[in-house]
Amino acid sequence: MGTSHSLGRNFTAEEWKYFQFQFRFVPEHGVQIPLPDATLYSPPEGKVGIPITLLDVGLRLPTTDFFNLIIREYGFLVRELTPIAINKIVGFELLFRALGCLATIPAFKHFFNATTYLRTRTLSRR
Repeated sequence: MGTSHSLGRNFTAEEWKYFQFQFRFVPEHGVQIPLPDATLYSPPEGKVGIPITLLDVGLRLPTTDFFNLIIREYGFLVRELTPIAINKIVGFELLFRALGCLATIPAFKHFFNATTYLRTRTLSRR
């Protein structure tokens, strides 16, 4: 059994203000900044590595039911998705909400195809 060591550090007060405002994190989330030798793809047990870029384009935790349905339907892993793909899923759901409609998988599939390029999953227009 390997020894475990921390792969992240806690936020400074200034960083915490920014992340709390920008992404609505609360202390109970246990969010940490990765250390230089850490990788998001091998997070400590009980943690999930998510690049800030994905949060910048609209990914929020906990994810919505629609987002989870799309991930399951296409067999995606969040870490495989490009920021543009995240933005398309989130934007699609927000557009439907703004129109007073419920976003559905058939409607999403009418507009988007899943594609893979160099082991990166994304969504392209139909």
